[in-house]
Amino acid sequence: MRRLGLIAVLLSVLLPLLGTPTTASARVVHPRQADFTSLVPASTTQVVRTISSHRWCKQVWCTVTQAWERRGEEWTLRRQFRSTIGVRGWGKTHEGDLRSPVGVLSVVVTFSTSKRPGAMPWRRRTPTSIVSSAAGRNYNTWINVPGVTSGNRPSMRWGWWTSYNNPRLTPGVGSAPVPGRGSGIFYHTSKPGHRWEPTQGCTQVGDPRSMHWLARWLRPGANPRIVQDR
Repeated sequence: MRRLGLIAVLLSVLLPLLGTPTTASARVVHPRQADFTSLVPASTTQVVRTISSHRWCKQVWCTVTQAWERRGEEWTLRRQFRSTIGVRGWGKTHEGDLRSPVGVLSVVVTFSTSKRPGAMPWRRRTPTSIVSSAAGRNYNTWINVPGVTSGNRPSMRWGWWTSYNNPRLTPGVGSAPVPGRGSGIFYHTSKPGHRWEPTQGCTQVGDPRSMHWLARWLRPGANPRIVQDR
């Protein structure tokens, strides 16, 4: 009986690390077991962490996205969801390399095509909404382009824009993006029938309900961070 109890404890720790979606009770983890904690500001109490996982596939783009929350000195794994990243995996360095960036990022703005999903800063996606990847003044800037009709496509119904390479919400306002370093790094959901396909560099949380939950869960007062690592 003692051996069976030990096995149950080990499984309760190892199964979430394999990427199994978790929607039941939260799991408390000591900071030394959550090795991202030293990377985020002391004021941060919410972290969305995306890491590689071979739970569903063996490709470099197969990942799991986790929602972590800190109370006092303890970090709790609230939920985790199957996700995908760039088709060539981690290590983004330039525009079009089909890789996702590694490191700690912040949330610039959440977005949706309908009502505001939560308390974070928010902007509505419309059919004409794009983030420009073209060289020039509007590089990595959210703009509206007359004639564009794909801005509110199903994969962009819920999500947020990360701080990778100095994104701008208004042309010419804010620190300038580095030309050619990469643009439009989002967390977004999927289009119907394509939940687990790789991306061009974003993180795709394939189940729209999961992406909606994450966008609603984030709070400005938690100073949330995005942690992406291998």
